Amino acid sequence: MKFVIQNASCFGAGCHNDEMNPLNLKVDAELRTRLTTHVSKNCGNIPVVNPGKPEESALIKILEGPCGETQRMPLGCVNDGDANCVPPNYIEALSQWIADGALE
Repeated sequence: MKFVIQNASCFGAGCHNDEMNPLNLKVDAELRTRLTTHVSKNCGNIPVVNPGKPEESALIKILEGPCGETQRMPLGCVNDGDANCVPPNYIEALSQWIADGALE
């Protein structure tokens, strides 16, 4: 899982580290805690990562398409296959990680 996260363009991006986007996606020892405790207000007040439930995790919803007031991420991703989009196999790996309980 570490490989997938480190190679996804949004993890470690500066745009998630300010007042408008408070979820710090820096890859460090606290990343899992931040992902599982942060609620996405703009995506229906659901957890960013809801362990065991990828279909109820904002991370997956936002990577696959807009969710509520949040546009599809990362910025610049409009259609599947766009260079700015997270590849489907990465999203699948993230979904499986969440389905498996989002373990360390």
